[in-house]
Formats: sequence, structure tokens, C-alpha cells
Amino acid sequence: MDRAQPKLNILFIDDEQHILSSLKRLFMDEPYDVYTASSGADALELMKKLQFAVIVSDQRMPVMSGSEFLEKAKIMQPESLRMVLTGYADINTAMNAINIGGASRYLTKPWNDNEIIMIIRDAAEKYNLLVENKRLTELTIKQNEELRKWSTELEFYVQQHTIDLSKRNKELDELNKKMQQTLGQIIVSFTTLMELRDKSMHSHASNVALMSSDIAGKIGLNDDAIKKISIAGQLHDIGKIGIPDLIMIKNPEQYTIDEMHEYKKHPIRGQAALDAIDFFREPALLIRHHHEHINGSGFPDMLKGDQIPLGSRIICIADAMDRLVNSHEISMSVEDALAKIKNELTIKYDANLYAYLAESACERLKASALPKDNIELELKPKDLVPGMTVSKDIRTGTGLLLIKKYTVLNNQNIETLRRSYHIDPASTGVFVWAKRK
Repeated sequence: MDRAQPKLNILFIDDEQHILSSLKRLFMDEPYDVYTASSGADALELMKKLQFAVIVSDQRMPVMSGSEFLEKAKIMQPESLRMVLTGYADINTAMNAINIGGASRYLTKPWNDNEIIMIIRDAAEKYNLLVENKRLTELTIKQNEELRKWSTELEFYVQQHTIDLSKRNKELDELNKKMQQTLGQIIVSFTTLMELRDKSMHSHASNVALMSSDIAGKIGLNDDAIKKISIAGQLHDIGKIGIPDLIMIKNPEQYTIDEMHEYKKHPIRGQAALDAIDFFREPALLIRHHHEHINGSGFPDMLKGDQIPLGSRIICIADAMDRLVNSHEISMSVEDALAKIKNELTIKYDANLYAYLAESACERLKASALPKDNIELELKPKDLVPGMTVSKDIRTGTGLLLIKKYTVLNNQNIETLRRSYHIDPASTGVFVWAKRK
């Protein structure tokens, strides 16, 4: 790991020359060899000669789109980290590039210079980890073959190499953890985009995911089932990105027949957007049915009773609870919200889940109470210390949710906050609770 590594190659593809020139100038001082191509065909020719760590392609190009090019690039150089650059930042473009071309993320035009540099740096680091992982795996396989051939007289030698293998397995475990963290970050990014689309429900997706996880755990589901329900809860409204703006700004009670018909498509859109990715297939099914009612009056398939997946029934009741308590238009107390839901048991909601919902809601209400010996302070990120409790949701200057209210700060999320305030500074400091002196 200490040996000097050659400079990594970065490839940008765009049919507009001034875009390529801007990107090349932006990365002049970065430790990479930057190449550009004005079409997918030219880029593929370059890839026959050079190995690239990171490939960033425009989506809207003549002859060969970004998704089509990335699909071919994935076959030629599967280790490369691929991204799509587009001025049309919609969920269909993102999912198309991810599903077809194996893109790890999408970037929008115009870009933020500091942000795109950080993204390319992170991708280059991930590429180095993947290459090193491949090298270690091949080395491990080779050494395992040698171990089987060696005689028992080399026992000491085998023991030494077993220690080396354990270290390498630890490296692989760390890499897997980083991959899981990246997946979690992708889910949070999708959630943030959803909340930007519907500003009236800030933190709604996270609240539903947390409450759904609570309920799933209390009824005794296993960890894998709880994780899938949590993911589905986090992304349950992802299909709303496809709903026209004029419908989104209305209260559902004001919808015309045609508008309600359009609104009812969003669970299907949500499933369709995620179903092509194996990891999301089961959560996607739960998303499809989270508006089904226990008596069969819901949508889109009018399922009833046990026909509705248990995870969907859990998300349905958690979704209703959070909307009643936290919606700007309603904002009931927890007690009133529970009473309203109780009146609709056996009509909309599974009565078997009500006690677990009430327990979860009361626990969260108690946890959110501000201790009397605490005061609220507004601090700069540099003044934060581990153990402080966040008193207001922390968002970037452009409105992305970074850390939720009531989170206890640690070294990791403090460092994330400081980086974010450098890249996309908020207009205020960070609000925390501290003990009264």
C-alpha cells in the first residue's frame, strides 16, 4: 500500500467543446491525467488504448447517448467508476444511467466546481480501493493454491501467511463496510431530492423509515426484513418525482378526478424506478402497496387484508402517523393523531399494528422532549464537540438535509458538517442543546 502509484486517468465526454475545456481547466492542478472526447465513439477509441479510473459522460449527445456509451464502457472497463453529467436532472435520467450504464451517480449542469472536484476525488479513491481489492483477491487465491501444495514441514510459513490473509480479509471487510455506507448515502441522496420536490414534508421519509423500523422490530421481524422495510419507508414517495408541479402543490382533497388518477400512479412509478436494481427489488414491492387499505379500498391494486405485504401495512400506518403530526397543513398532537388512526382501523389500517405504532410514537415523543437544564445555542461548525445534541434539522445552503434534529453528534458527523459548510454553506450556524452552566 506504500508503493508509489501511477497517476490515474480521468475521461470526460461531451459534444460541447467549451464544456470539455472548462472541465480540463478545472482539473489542471489535480493529480490526474485528464482526457476528453466529443462523442461516445471517440471515447470508446480512447478506451482501447488507455485504462480510466473515472469516466464522466454527458447524457444528451447525438448518435450515442450517455447511457448507451456507459453501457459499452462498462463492458470494456468494468472497474472504472462511471458517472453521467446532465442538464436534465430527473429521476428517469438518473435511473437509466444507473441501470443501463452502471453509473454510480449523476451530476447536473451547471456544476459547483468544488463539489465536482470532491466527487472525482472520492471516485478516484474508490477506484484505487477496488483495484487493490482485486489485487489482494487474486493474491489470496494464488497463495491458497500454494498452501495446498506445501508440506507440513512448512507449518511456520503457513502460520505467517495465515496472519497475512487475516489482515487482507479485514481490508475486504472494511471495503464492504464502505460500500454499504455508499449505498446508504445514495438512499439519503434520493430522499433529499424527494423532499426538495415536496417542501411541505421535510424529514417525512426519514420519520417514516424510523417508525416503520421500530414497529417491525417490536413485532419480532428479523434484521434483514427490518432493513428492507426501512429502505422502503425511506423511499416510499420516490414515485412522486414524476407528478406534475400543479398537482404537487395541491392538497389531495382538492384533486380533480384526472389529478387523482395521476396521483395514484406514484406507487407504481416508485416500484418501476427501483425494480431493475436487484438490491431494491423487495423494497420496491413494499413501495407499490403502501397505499393499499385493509378493507380493499386503497390503490393501486385494491388488495385487502393479508394480501397486502406486512411491510407495506407497516409503512402505511407509519406514513399516516407522520403526516398527521408533522404536515404543515394538519399538525395534530400525537394523541389526536393516534385517536384518528384508531377510528380507521379495519378500514385503512391493520389493527394488529396499532399498539406497536402507539408505543413507537410515544417513545419518540418522550425522546424528543428538551431537558429543563439545557439551553439552545447556535454554534459554528468549528466549535462543535462530540456529545452535543442537534436541536434543529441541519441543511445545506441549497436545502439538502444533512443531519436530523435530536441527533447526537460524533467525530464523523461533525467532520461531515464542516466539509459541507465549506462546499455549500448554510446561512446560519448549527443549533444544539447544551447543559446550562
